[in-house]
Amino acid sequence: MLELKAPRRRGLVAHVEDELRRALVEGRLEPGTRLVTRELAERLQTSLTPVREALVKLVAAGALTSEHSQSFQVPSLTTAEFEELAEIRKAVEGLAAIRAAEKVTDSAIRELERLLARYLAARARAEPHLALKHNKDFRFAVYRQSRMPQLLEVIEGLWLKTGPGFNYLFAQNEIGSDGPHNYDDLVDALRRRDGLAARDAVERAIDDGTGIILKAMRAHERKVLSQDHW
Repeated sequence: MLELKAPRRRGLVAHVEDELRRALVEGRLEPGTRLVTRELAERLQTSLTPVREALVKLVAAGALTSEHSQSFQVPSLTTAEFEELAEIRKAVEGLAAIRAAEKVTDSAIRELERLLARYLAARARAEPHLALKHNKDFRFAVYRQSRMPQLLEVIEGLWLKTGPGFNYLFAQNEIGSDGPHNYDDLVDALRRRDGLAARDAVERAIDDGTGIILKAMRAHERKVLSQDHW
């Protein structure tokens, strides 16, 4: 059987893309952030080519937009776009929760309990960026229990688009209301292997977080409009 090894440059492209994907999904890049190829290459200590290729791939995935002068930008979604993505997320993440409840193991539940405790501790310490990272770790650990890699890929694609919007949670000095109650309910549903209850907990988490984000987005839009009138 012929074995082929990818050249190192392709490995660099994958590394850069993975780093940027994590930053987007974890909400570490705010809407409207401008990404300059040369600056990213310096921060990642690599050449321009793999950075540019990784950025182009993220543009193709709809996670970034291409700007002038070798720069790219994190899109600023409208409230209507964010609401639409939330509805889609409820459908696919709810499905992942149902399947996870059918297949989750006792050891996996113990790991989810550990991840949830880590997330709640970061919330209690008022460390929003760390809390968002742990939130992502917890949610994707749940979804991986579905044993549906194609579905997981779809969910990640949606989080690439919505992740930057999680920064709007900070506008009200909140990390979100999707914490103890919904997540405790989610873990409890998984323990009981109750797929419908697990789906309901995930849908409530998405609804609660989306409500906070949309409120902040609308406040931001009103502020921009008032400034334009001056």
